Amino acid sequence: MPFNRLNHSILGEIRPRFKLKIDVEPEKALNHLEGAIPKDPTVSGERSMGVVFVRIPKSKQHYWSPELTVRIEKEEFTDYTTVSCLVGPRQSVWAMFSFMYAVIFLISTFAGIFGFVKYINHNDASWLWVIPTGMIFTASIFITSKIGQRKGRDQMLHLISFVYHSLSKISKVERLG
Repeated sequence: MPFNRLNHSILGEIRPRFKLKIDVEPEKALNHLEGAIPKDPTVSGERSMGVVFVRIPKSKQHYWSPELTVRIEKEEFTDYTTVSCLVGPRQSVWAMFSFMYAVIFLISTFAGIFGFVKYINHNDASWLWVIPTGMIFTASIFITSKIGQRKGRDQMLHLISFVYHSLSKISKVERLG
């Protein structure tokens, strides 16, 4: 599911991102996008300073429902406004997966070091099983996240379509990169 064909891997992106180009002032585009959210019952969201968060309504959300973060700003030395979009899981899901990766990494690292020291000093390899087990757990969490990303694909495409069509009502929209 690579969004940026110039920068992707075989496994795809964990949090796909892309940029759009419009010819409207950032504040006008932010106001328009913020105003379009209540008019469409298939999306919900809010604006926080210069960022608009677009989500699926709570009644249609499932665990893997994505969230689209839209930042609209005028970059230096350009004559257009850049719309930077980041698609990812809800913050609670993202934090949980980050926490699981960190816990597995820390346990595997310290228990692996302990196992190597024990093996070198006492020729006891009983703790070395922690290293491949940590790798297996990491791979299984990654595969689970990719399955979840696939389950949220249709909702993700709907959010992207909403932003694209909403902005196309006030300006021509082009994809950058």
